[in-house]
Amino acid sequence: MTSVHDMMSTSPVAVGPMTSIGTLLGLFDRHDFNAFPVVDHCNRLVGIISKLDVLKLLLGPRGSPPATDAIATTYVAGVMRRKAVFVNPHDAITAAGNLMVVSKLRSLPVIERLEGRPLLVGMLSRGDVLRWLRSQLVEGRCVRQEKAS
Repeated sequence: MTSVHDMMSTSPVAVGPMTSIGTLLGLFDRHDFNAFPVVDHCNRLVGIISKLDVLKLLLGPRGSPPATDAIATTYVAGVMRRKAVFVNPHDAITAAGNLMVVSKLRSLPVIERLEGRPLLVGMLSRGDVLRWLRSQLVEGRCVRQEKAS
């Protein structure tokens, strides 16, 4: 069984809750990620912030013109989703891919519990899952459904 650990990015770029929206916009440009995990000072996952979350903030509930003051006065903590969907490094890659399909998420934080704390150890993207699926097709292997551990 191929696990999430085998395909994930092991050096995830994360932001902190006190990262400003202005700084976050620069990070979105620099890295071209759809979302960033939000971690505390101990690298514990506390949420996730996506481009969609920022669009909702800047455009407002009725799609009004961007609120430029929100960039200077808002921090990630005020916009992030605290209940992040995540996977474990030992989960099957097929289970993680299925979770992405069902939840319509483009990437998933990879969390490992060390001493009871949920620590961010990687990120898994749709591209990572597709690379694995492509390798299975090239090698002529059947992709079977595997359950997450």
